[in-house]
Amino acid sequence: MRTDKNPIILSTEEGYDRWSEIYDTNHNPLTRLDQLVFFNHFPTTLSDSHVGDLGCGTGRVSNMLAAKGALVTGIDGSQGMLNKARERSPETITYQHHNFASPLPCDDQTFDHVVSCLVLEHIEDLQTFFSEANRVCKPGGMIYLTGMHPGMMLKGNEANFTDPVTGDEVRPKGYAHEISDFVNAIQNSGLKLVEMHEYNGTAALAKDFPKANKYLDWPMLVCFICRANP
Repeated sequence: MRTDKNPIILSTEEGYDRWSEIYDTNHNPLTRLDQLVFFNHFPTTLSDSHVGDLGCGTGRVSNMLAAKGALVTGIDGSQGMLNKARERSPETITYQHHNFASPLPCDDQTFDHVVSCLVLEHIEDLQTFFSEANRVCKPGGMIYLTGMHPGMMLKGNEANFTDPVTGDEVRPKGYAHEISDFVNAIQNSGLKLVEMHEYNGTAALAKDFPKANKYLDWPMLVCFICRANP
């Protein structure tokens, strides 16, 4: 076991491959907050809508969408996370392995809506990512994007986990984007930004997730609601 305090920084794909074994039992307050606010903004009736879930991980959001009647395609760069997703998902969800540094493996206007939850901090080229989301979504469809709020990094927090075997802190590669980086990239990608929301840590969240105590009244999550343009 390592005795120093320096985290191990891995590529996003390798980091999440290692994390996949414990990801769903990691009790992450940010994931919980993201889940709590999702249907505040996203349509609750999705029968026969085809939705692309970019950075689907173990299928958390894909399964939420499928439960509302959506036909979901989940895309992720971590094969380990996708393996877990396939174990827990219905047949109405299709999963694909893809590195987001490359164009999405989808035809133009494939999806009625596109979501990407808690992925943005792992995307180096935001404008290309948003442009691809715009390309694969039908005109007027919702593009729903959430990410770790940049304010979290001011508290020294990044996506991380403790390896249960070695005790190491492991961090999948992330990028310290500012709010302005997100907004400018969205505007330059062809997407129409409709709303932006910021969510703070709350006492109710901290009650269930003690790790969130240090984020009381502190921004944890940023959310962008966009519309696709042709």
